[in-house]
Amino acid sequence: MLGILALILLVLLLVIGGDRGAISVMALAGNIILLALTIDLMAAGFPPLLITFLASIAISYVTLVSQNGRNVKTGAAFLAAGLVMLGLFFIIYVVVWSSESGGLNEIQAMQEDVMYYFNVDIHTNMLHIAVCMTLLSTLGAVLDTALSVTSSVYEVGVHKQNLSRKELFYSGMQIGKEIIGTTINTLLFAYLGESILLFAYLKIGKFTIETIINSKFLFQDVAVMLFGGIACLLVVPAASACIAEFIHMRRELYDYKENDNCRSHKE
Repeated sequence: MLGILALILLVLLLVIGGDRGAISVMALAGNIILLALTIDLMAAGFPPLLITFLASIAISYVTLVSQNGRNVKTGAAFLAAGLVMLGLFFIIYVVVWSSESGGLNEIQAMQEDVMYYFNVDIHTNMLHIAVCMTLLSTLGAVLDTALSVTSSVYEVGVHKQNLSRKELFYSGMQIGKEIIGTTINTLLFAYLGESILLFAYLKIGKFTIETIINSKFLFQDVAVMLFGGIACLLVVPAASACIAEFIHMRRELYDYKENDNCRSHKE
């Protein structure tokens, strides 16, 4: 059944997306390989934070550059996403460390196959794993939001070349306001959709509200959703500032070359 669903997705990407759909398929396959390699390296004992840092750079490159090429839009989106994720890393680390939310949660720990058949002493810092999981879960939404802003501002800059750096920045902020609502809703419903069975189990098990609120399983899932929303909000001004600066620098470079050519012809 999974193979049939994957085949349907592949066919739709190729039929509807055309050449870009084929590129998206290759980028998706590349990201899956990178994630699998990341998991293998973590399991082999390599530092999880370092591996996640390198994997995030590679995934961002594949997602942005391989699908859209090297240009002002992808460069600004890459820089904005990197700055936001780097700043968010310290916040995520402090929150995860303070809450001690790494490792198996209460529901996972109650499963018999975990308690009796698997070795839970894997000599890996589970707090670092929790940080890595949160960062990688957040990265996709951040890249999507960043590229949406930079692409839109770039088109504005192309059609209105008299706009200043400040005006381009405010254009990006206005675009961000239009898309951020749907982005947050996407993150919310993605979490709620995959957690319906869990909530039904909690309801049948008659867990109290106090137990649920103070549980590790709720914190792990909700924290990822909230960090994703925070990151998407922060990347809007970051992407707006980066693309405005890149467009301004490109204009200055173009004007410099034009003036230099005019000077050469006069001589």
